[in-house]
Amino acid sequence: MTSLKINLDDIIQALTTRFDVVEGGFFLDTETGDILLSTEGLDDNDLPEDLEDNPRYRLIDSLASHESFQIMEDFVDELGDTKEAGKLRDALNRRKPFRQFNDTLHEHTNLSDAWYAFEQQELKRLAEEWCEENGIKTEWV
Repeated sequence: MTSLKINLDDIIQALTTRFDVVEGGFFLDTETGDILLSTEGLDDNDLPEDLEDNPRYRLIDSLASHESFQIMEDFVDELGDTKEAGKLRDALNRRKPFRQFNDTLHEHTNLSDAWYAFEQQELKRLAEEWCEENGIKTEWV
């Protein structure tokens, strides 16, 4: 099996974009490696008519909120028993934990760079898992 060249940033965007208000989704073209977006309100004249029915195109399900939450918890766990970890752990236990985590990260710690590197690494891992589960050998571009 030859490797399919896929833009890592594009597949990460597909995994992290949620369509709560409008219907839509991202699809991987398994012949070209392109990520295609189909959603209400966008001109879909450039999209294949059989996008949703042809096995060539694989729907990329976005991460569930518990998966994104797990990434934040894993980051906090890696910090060990530190003051910053305690603040972030508290943020995750409050109402609206995603917002609380980001606010605490930026206002009360200097760990933003470490967080974004960790998050990117985890998202790459999840993208690799998605490709593997779908039988796709990948070369990231």
